[in-house]
Amino acid sequence: MRATDLLGATVYAVDGKPVGSVRDLQFEARPGDGPGDAMRYCLTALECGPIGIPHRLGYARGDLLGPWPLTPLLRRLSGRSLLIPWSDIVRISGARIEISRRRDELSHPDRQP
Repeated sequence: MRATDLLGATVYAVDGKPVGSVRDLQFEARPGDGPGDAMRYCLTALECGPIGIPHRLGYARGDLLGPWPLTPLLRRLSGRSLLIPWSDIVRISGARIEISRRRDELSHPDRQP
């Protein structure tokens, strides 16, 4: 599977309602299996939201500062995003991803520990 297979796919909650489209992927760096092995990057979560521009420009996580008019607008748009842990994914079928939770059980990326 490639990242491009996931980006833009629509995520559906356990009740069949759409959650949003995949806008970003979260990876975690992990050490290799043996001594001297390179780091591995494992997919840990999908970020879904109504609009992808804030994610692609880096405003979704809040660490990017930009021109004053864009920063508050793009952060507000990305604030509607939801984080879907990889462990909650039940099925991937083409551009449809089904998860094991309802939309109201998901958290926002900026509220993660």
